Amino acid sequence: MGCDRIREAVSARIDGEDPGLSPGALEAHLAACAACREWEQRAYVVTRRARLGGRYPEHDLTARVLAAVPSQAAWRQRAVQRAGLLAVALAQLAITVPLLILGHDHDAGTHAAHELGSFDLALAAAFVIGALRPGLSAGLAWPCGIASAALAATAIFDLIGGQTIGADEAQHLVAVAGAALLFWQARTESKRPAQDQSAATKPSQRQPSATAWELRQEGPPEPPGGGATAARAGTEAVA
Repeated sequence: MGCDRIREAVSARIDGEDPGLSPGALEAHLAACAACREWEQRAYVVTRRARLGGRYPEHDLTARVLAAVPSQAAWRQRAVQRAGLLAVALAQLAITVPLLILGHDHDAGTHAAHELGSFDLALAAAFVIGALRPGLSAGLAWPCGIASAALAATAIFDLIGGQTIGADEAQHLVAVAGAALLFWQARTESKRPAQDQSAATKPSQRQPSATAWELRQEGPPEPPGGGATAARAGTEAVA
């Protein structure tokens, strides 16, 4: 049986039509004829491009998908960061309640205690947001870092001057710990786009697939000797 007849049958089968040959005879010829197998593959590619209407991946995406999945170590690191921020947020809220709601602070009046409580509430909210939305850590880290550094610095100066005792100022370590966690999480998150980009470009160096316009100019592969069914299949696929 000639290759022209086989390619007509292949073209009809791609379009879901009756190939006019038994499956066994068709597959037997394809198994023995490398040229027809190549023609079949090219016909599948052109038909798929035309049906999808634009670019589509022709290569195996397994490596890219697996690279995008975080490793077990990375998952554990992120879990520790988020759990730590939630724990710090709860501790900060415990400090906030007596100041903001009860207005209680033995070194300050009610109004000053309310203002300090509002400041502590903002820190607690930042830690909660950082735990729930890790991608925002970079924007939260610097304000919280500056605030916690100022609290720690003033606490040290007051301790040196004898204006307070260490037990009263130890609560500022909660804010310092929260800011440190935000910086750590922000650094972890900043590495993810670079890893994803390198994983996206590493598996394949192939040129992008042809666009639908290029396919219309190029046209489908024509079988030697033509064939009414093959020509019709190619025209319908490109259209």
